[in-house]
Amino acid sequence: MSDDRRATVWASTFVPGKSPIPGYGQDGYSVAWVDTSDGRLQVLVSGPRPAPGTVGRVVEKTLEDNRITLFEAQSE
Repeated sequence: MSDDRRATVWASTFVPGKSPIPGYGQDGYSVAWVDTSDGRLQVLVSGPRPAPGTVGRVVEKTLEDNRITLFEAQSE
């Protein structure tokens, strides 16, 4: 997988529970389904829950010993 690629949110939801990933989403977290040039992916969200149509990028980050894939919305 590319380390950085464009994506558009198809749908997203907020999970009001603690994330099982240490260092991420301790007070709840968002999951998004995003469309990329490689197809639709389900990813965690960096920042607030994005609305459908939000443009951004998919990135891979390491939190503690966990490599995770995140959607980051484009800055306005």
